[in-house]
Amino acid sequence: MDKDIFTLPQDFGIEVTDCRIYFYSNNRSSIRNKVIFTTNMFCLLQIGVKEVQTAEGKELITDRDILLLSSGSTLMSERVAENKEYEAILIFFSNKVLSDYAATSLCSKTNLDQAKGICKFEKDPFINNFCESLQLLRRQGNSEMDELKARELLMYVSVRYPDQFKAFVLQAFNDKTEIKLRQVVSLNLNKGLSIDELAFLCDMSVSTFKRHFMSTYKMSPQRYFQQMKMDKARFLLSLQKRPSEIYTELGYANLAAFSNEFKKYFGCSPSQFPV
Repeated sequence: MDKDIFTLPQDFGIEVTDCRIYFYSNNRSSIRNKVIFTTNMFCLLQIGVKEVQTAEGKELITDRDILLLSSGSTLMSERVAENKEYEAILIFFSNKVLSDYAATSLCSKTNLDQAKGICKFEKDPFINNFCESLQLLRRQGNSEMDELKARELLMYVSVRYPDQFKAFVLQAFNDKTEIKLRQVVSLNLNKGLSIDELAFLCDMSVSTFKRHFMSTYKMSPQRYFQQMKMDKARFLLSLQKRPSEIYTELGYANLAAFSNEFKKYFGCSPSQFPV
């Protein structure tokens, strides 16, 4: 599929219900696709590498991990294995399914600062056996147990990882409009994301993002990010670090790009900057 924005699970062409299990495969890598998840999701990666960027941060997932993700906007990259394969078992489930396991967690809903809609866990023998059971049901053509299997995994994670599960529940039942622009900006200052990508993570259009940004920071996004980068560059140089050691940390693709912007801002190259 070649699209600007993917909506999942709808774009897989499957019927949207409270719970669906989808066996996903791909044969080419992709970088920072815009994906809107309309439900929560477990990703049980089988082959390849996945990178997920949300408003709260970034996680790198391998075939040794399991990802738990709440509904909302994400930037998603996929890297195929050496054999050009990428496979994952995706379990989509609604808040209605999640609610049976959420009562205890929601008792502390006032602590919304603890909410986290992206969690990564390491696979263990139970998870490995769980994946095998899903493959067995697939070979049998049995999709009637999808919701039962999703509930089994939710129960296991809620008991095995209670703190992370509580944080996930808080975010899943939190109104997405409450995601603060300041949180998105502070977590992604040096990640090399474009204004368009930051706006997407905020669930805003570019024009709305710029308007809210100007109201919050009293300057344009471009000027703000440049100022933050240059302030950090000046600090790192004061620690006697070389320009070649810091440009990637500041989000620049190469040393030349960093040096050019530094010179425009301060009037001299990084190596000439007095510290």
